[in-house]
Amino acid sequence: MVIIKFWTLNYLVTDDYGMLIVGTATDQNGNKFYKIKNSWGTEGHIYNGYFYASVAYVKLQTVGIAVHKDALPKKLAKNLGL
Repeated sequence: MVIIKFWTLNYLVTDDYGMLIVGTATDQNGNKFYKIKNSWGTEGHIYNGYFYASVAYVKLQTVGIAVHKDALPKKLAKNLGL
């Protein structure tokens, strides 16, 4: 698996991008990555509309998470009244 690493020289980030995480992957060194569906489409991208982001990148960029109620542990769902 080839991992593309993105970075900027100014190290600034913005909170303006929604990510749909569809899976995980591990590289040959044991580093975990999230497989993310790319909203920019598939044209010109080597992963057919997906990209891989490091755990650190996802932790830095995540400001909210939405999951289907069936994905919640039963105790949490009960506490939330679901």
